[in-house]
Order: sequence, then structure tokens, then C-alpha cells
Amino acid sequence: MKSRKQVIQIQQQDKDIPIEFFRIENSLELFDFKQHYQYNFYQIYWFTGASGEEHQIDFTTYQIEPNQIWIIYPGQVHYFDPIAVSGYYLAIDMDYFHRVLFNEAKQKAFTGHNHLKFDVTLPMQKLFEHLHLLIEMEFHSLKRAAVLEKYLQLYILHLQDLPVVQQSHVTIDARIHKLLELIERHYITQRKNEFYADKVALSTKRMNEILLLSIGKSLKQQLQDRLLLEAKRLVGHSTENIQDIAHKLCFSEVSYFNRFFKKLTLQTPLNFREQVKKVQG
Repeated sequence: MKSRKQVIQIQQQDKDIPIEFFRIENSLELFDFKQHYQYNFYQIYWFTGASGEEHQIDFTTYQIEPNQIWIIYPGQVHYFDPIAVSGYYLAIDMDYFHRVLFNEAKQKAFTGHNHLKFDVTLPMQKLFEHLHLLIEMEFHSLKRAAVLEKYLQLYILHLQDLPVVQQSHVTIDARIHKLLELIERHYITQRKNEFYADKVALSTKRMNEILLLSIGKSLKQQLQDRLLLEAKRLVGHSTENIQDIAHKLCFSEVSYFNRFFKKLTLQTPLNFREQVKKVQG
């Protein structure tokens, strides 16, 4: 029986540079396929070559297709074997990415925890090759943050012109963006509507209206989904006992945590952990 893969917490290698650039095939040491990784920054992968390979994002397996760009969000657990994959990898500071995004007139749902992937069409491949080359040259020479920011702005603008694969988009305004950031920061300790509505100067009714219009979920649903995702990560990819996980997620009793988990997954935390073990081998 193989040992169960553990989640390794990863930060950017160079905290002084908001964007880091790597060619996947030349950076295999960054991707130990024996481990699952959880990152505190955004990642953009352009897989230019793959042959029947797969990667896992938050307990779901996806096929890697050539000439697809994937966005991996901060906090997501990601795993793939890079040996048979080629392409480009960008690591982008979270705050920096948000600032660039929301300086753009053309905004799409790059926040939250949706699985976001794009097809790089044949006419656009040359353009993205040039963009990656510009970023690579700057990253490996002067590392000027202002120049890298301009390249990232161009990258995002062109990215939004690509066909999105199985993903609906909505345009979100600054209030929704702030709400999603607040949820990400406080979902464990703050679970009342009033806390979030007060932070964005909205009534709870209006806050839920614009959330439903923008992301199709109420605040309660978004908080619940985020909390469940973190619970799955801890139960499935850590060795902590269930009582400690319940305490870490601010459940006053482990029985409340078990009830919450079973209501949303139809299985107990321990059953879920056993299922993950079987899948991983």
C-alpha cells in the first residue's frame, strides 16, 4: 500500500517579485508528484503538451489537454505529475493579482474557487508565446515589477478573449470582489450576514441580492461551501484527528462538525477520509 499523499503548504520563492515565471519541463523540482500542494498565491498554467495526463484540484480529477490555460486559486489543493507535461507556469502574488485585475475595465470572475480554464485557439497561440517570452525575459533579467505588471495586464486582457471551457462568467463589481475577499479571510470565524454586510455598507438583503446575481449563491451558501471545502482538505489530506479539525474550524463540538459535514456530503468525516485513502492508494 502506498503512503497517503500529504498537503504541503507552498509560498512564492521570491517574495520581492510579484510574478515568477517557469517552464514546466525545466522546473520539475517544483512539482514533486508524490505530494499534494496548497499555495497562497495564484497560479497560471499553460499546458502546451500533454499525453493523457491528469491533474487534481480539490479532490476532483481533470484531463490535461494541450493548449489549455488553467487558473489555480490561492488555497486550492493541486497535484499533477509534470514528467509527461510541457508548458509554462506563472506564480502571482494574490494581492498583486487582484490589484491588476481590478484596474482593468474588462473584468471577469477570477475570484472565488471556480475551476477556470481556457482554450488557446490556434490564431492566439503565437500571441501567447510572445507574451510568455516577454515575461520570461524580464523575470530572468531586470525583474522590474512595473514592467511585469504591464505584461500581466496584457496577459489578462488577452486571456479573457479566449474561449472558456465549461465555465460561466459574470462581471463583478468592487463590492462583490470585497465580499469574496472578506469571506476568504473570515469564513472560519465570522458566519453572520451582518458582519459582511456592514463591511461593504449594504443591508443584508441587498448584499444577498447582488451575490445571487453575481455568483448565484447567497452569503450563507458561499460561506458554507468555503467551510466545507476547507473541511474536506483537512480531513482528506492531513493526519489531524477529527476533533482537532472541528476545533480549528471553530465548531464548538465535534458532533456539530460531523453533522455539518454529513449533511453536505452524505458521509461522515471518517468515511470521507477512508474514501480519499482508497482513491490515492
